[in-house]
Amino acid sequence: MTPFTDRRLRRRDLLGGLAAAPLAGLPGRARSAPAPVAGFRVVAAHPHDPAAFTQGLAWADGELWEGTGLVGQSEVRRVDLATGTVLERRSIAPGQFGEGIAFLGERLHQLTWLSGVCHVWKTGPLKLAGNRRYRGQGWGLASDGHRLYMSDGSATVTVRNRRFGAVRRISVRDGGEPVPLLNELEWVAGELWANVFRTDRIVRVDPATGNVIGWIDLAGLRQAIPEPERPTAANAVLNGIAHDPASGRILVTGKLWPRLFEIEVAGAAA
Repeated sequence: MTPFTDRRLRRRDLLGGLAAAPLAGLPGRARSAPAPVAGFRVVAAHPHDPAAFTQGLAWADGELWEGTGLVGQSEVRRVDLATGTVLERRSIAPGQFGEGIAFLGERLHQLTWLSGVCHVWKTGPLKLAGNRRYRGQGWGLASDGHRLYMSDGSATVTVRNRRFGAVRRISVRDGGEPVPLLNELEWVAGELWANVFRTDRIVRVDPATGNVIGWIDLAGLRQAIPEPERPTAANAVLNGIAHDPASGRILVTGKLWPRLFEIEVAGAAA
């Protein structure tokens, strides 16, 4: 079990060593203090396919769903949480790189990285119901039950309607500075959570303002994987957040990780 740890980190650490861009046109403006950083506790560990290049997780109607990436290997899957067994899977076009997933109503939406296509899946059984088009890159996807929230690797999240039209853009900032490399997204009790690519951190965002509410430092989570199974590949980074609103359970994993973890976060709403 990993105990809660609460601390503040330097801005340099929060962004994984990346230099944060200053506020354009506002030289000398005082910036507010960075949002606080919370630790975590491992509640449970579950088996996870170590060959899954996880791009997105979602929880719906008591079941876990996963979107995987890599050209020629990208899929959408229904997964048994207790055993890690893939119960149902569908591949996308061989030339496409799958990205984040989210349910809106009864349809599962799956982004692609560079293809500008969002696949819309019908479940029970899993079947492609259609596609939506968009410009730019697709990274992470989440839903509040009415809208979709999409990241593209920048500090901006685009809010989209059921027809995938852009209705609003959210600029994510901490202490007045943009937070780049937003990746996998999840809606958690009115907050928008995002993996920050190539870091061990999740950022918690107020979707109304784009202001960062807090950070979750998951450094050390990889060490909860038994050493013989622990992934060492450079691309085996933390990625994937799922929230069960009925129980408040938070599930996280990484690309090519053999474990999926249920965690508790100090100070986070369930």
